[in-house]
Amino acid sequence: MSATRFDSFGSEAPLGEPAWYQGLATPYYTSSHVAWRQHVRKYVDEELEPIVADWDTAAVTGDLARAEKFFRSSLKASCKKGLVASLCGPWPTKYTDVQPPDGYNVFHALITIDELFRVGCGVGWHTEGAAIGLPPVITFGIPGDRALQDRVARSVLVGEKIICLAVTEPTGGSDVASIRTSAQDMGDYFLVNGEKKWITNGIYADYFTVAVRTGGNGAKGISMLLVERSLGGVETRKMDCQGVWPSGTTFVTFTDVKVPKSNIIGELGSGFKQIMYNFNHERWALTVQVARMARICLEEAITYSRKRKTFNKKLIEHQ
Repeated sequence: MSATRFDSFGSEAPLGEPAWYQGLATPYYTSSHVAWRQHVRKYVDEELEPIVADWDTAAVTGDLARAEKFFRSSLKASCKKGLVASLCGPWPTKYTDVQPPDGYNVFHALITIDELFRVGCGVGWHTEGAAIGLPPVITFGIPGDRALQDRVARSVLVGEKIICLAVTEPTGGSDVASIRTSAQDMGDYFLVNGEKKWITNGIYADYFTVAVRTGGNGAKGISMLLVERSLGGVETRKMDCQGVWPSGTTFVTFTDVKVPKSNIIGELGSGFKQIMYNFNHERWALTVQVARMARICLEEAITYSRKRKTFNKKLIEHQ
């Protein structure tokens, strides 16, 4: 595998950008990735960065209407620019008219995440509901209602509708096999009852990709179900989570929600495997996010230490 060097891009602070941004040879990136990187950075710098402070302030001070306006307009813009499509696994060509970059692969998705989270986690997560809530619908499908599958995917990918992933509960997070939210078989529908916590974008969501218990104890009793807010019985309360206020992180309560059996995602009883599959991509994305935010902290510290003077020396010269 041959390696290629590209012109330096972005910050000159040591480790302030990925190594290949700073002129080191790479076997993984091509001119297509360079063009995509420029596309995403331009969008983030021109359309997201200028509103971060106002958006965060609105969310922190409880001006939820203004915060929601920022959220919805930014999500639609990110859909139009192809960012959301790039976060959903293989490019969802069947459900979007936005064209992928040449030779699209996982490194384009990595660039999207890396560049997007230069503005921080709260604003960066305006795409998170789609990035983790839509892939199960696309990957495993809704076999009982393909029209619903198509409608959900298309509406989410243009930013008209909002979806979220609802797995974590007040009594457990990573221990997915122990979830308590139930979906009782009532004949032609499931009756869903339970609570979900720390659900990103949930306060705004029209659709909920929900982990429910349709069988007995343990992993084999879990299924995934698409719950539509319009069915009724869905209550969402915004949570005040430090550092991610604009994300719309939410406490969700399902009370006697009548969900058609046709809304099962994938296969009945295969929810645990499907969730683990989905988690692989989600956990990888989180590592990219935190790596970029760590770079931002380092970049800011180095840049400031090169400017600030104390005792007739720049801060960095005291080291």
